[in-house]
Amino acid sequence: MRLVWQRLERRSGGPETIIVPLGYPFPMRLEINGWASKITFSATHIIPMHSKCGRLHGHDYAINAIIEGEVGRDGVIMDFISVKEFLRSVAAELDHRVLIPRRDPGVKLKDEYVEYKIGDKKLTIPQCDCIILDIDVASAETLANFVLERMLDRVKFPKNVRRIEIGVDEGRGQGAWTGKDL
Repeated sequence: MRLVWQRLERRSGGPETIIVPLGYPFPMRLEINGWASKITFSATHIIPMHSKCGRLHGHDYAINAIIEGEVGRDGVIMDFISVKEFLRSVAAELDHRVLIPRRDPGVKLKDEYVEYKIGDKKLTIPQCDCIILDIDVASAETLANFVLERMLDRVKFPKNVRRIEIGVDEGRGQGAWTGKDL
């Protein structure tokens, strides 16, 4: 797709002229592909009460983002370097850890270990190998929501950003997305 540019003169407040895409203002999206941008992590989890995923297993994950809004005076929605840096920091925090959902009633923190009771199974895992997350279950859906909420808390978005979406892939081609209008 080829953008056609136009001159836009500000009518009130001075003779300022900027060059913007034809049809401005209109919502656009920035997309950050976690696989291509190397915003990835490997982790182990378990989904209780699920026939296959109820066993301890792992994935290679990617964190993706979509930022939607109007193009600003500088010709961009926002500089997404800060978003990529934030997403990479989350991926690094989760990398090579066992994802433990703090709100699961089967989870007990004991001294240097996490005790995780799932049905008739009891897992005992060193806390140093785990990351304790404030979620109910360690699924792609809850991980996407966890990343979104943390991002909204820690990343400063300009006023022209209207919506943020986060996707967490469990391997290529499968994942869960969530979003929030700002």
